Amino acid sequence: MRLRLFTCLLAVGGFFAAQAFAHVSVNPRRAISGTHHVTFTVRAPVEKDIPTVELKIVIPPEWKEAGGQVDRVELDPLWDVSVERDEDDWIKSVTWSGAEAPDFTFIQFNVIITLPKLTGMQQIKAYQKYSDGSVVAWVEDRSGEGVEKPAAGLMLTEGEEGTSIPFYLGLSGLFGGLIGAGLVFVINRKNGHNNNA
Repeated sequence: MRLRLFTCLLAVGGFFAAQAFAHVSVNPRRAISGTHHVTFTVRAPVEKDIPTVELKIVIPPEWKEAGGQVDRVELDPLWDVSVERDEDDWIKSVTWSGAEAPDFTFIQFNVIITLPKLTGMQQIKAYQKYSDGSVVAWVEDRSGEGVEKPAAGLMLTEGEEGTSIPFYLGLSGLFGGLIGAGLVFVINRKNGHNNNA
């Protein structure tokens, strides 16, 4: 009975975990409005039993007037990268192509972005192309009910640059490391004193 219950829970958990991972995402998923040069990872799982051959993200057009822009795209030796610009040289979209990601894998690419001075949920549309020419459009409004192909979500909040959670985690790590080093020094010094006695 226990084994059957465990198997059922495992199957249900696996289903929801797969559903949670089964879409194009931008990570981290929260950031501070107006922050300059933030690195984001665009991640896309391969959901079909044929390879993904192309991924395209479209920068929300309202970002342009709000000061948001793609600053840099990381070079990936396996994939070609191309950008589409408007008449003002502002990057409208980024496309990765020229390689293949097989079934049961995922691809991810890093981009550096200056975030717009906007708050709330930002929706970044993505298009995932497969080797048979089919395209999965991740463009649906995330706030709607029964959404199956949501756009990638990025929540922008107000705040000061440099006061984000990673900053505080880094600071606490630094203090923790200093305290640990101090304790090791004291213990070693005490042991050395006892050995000399």
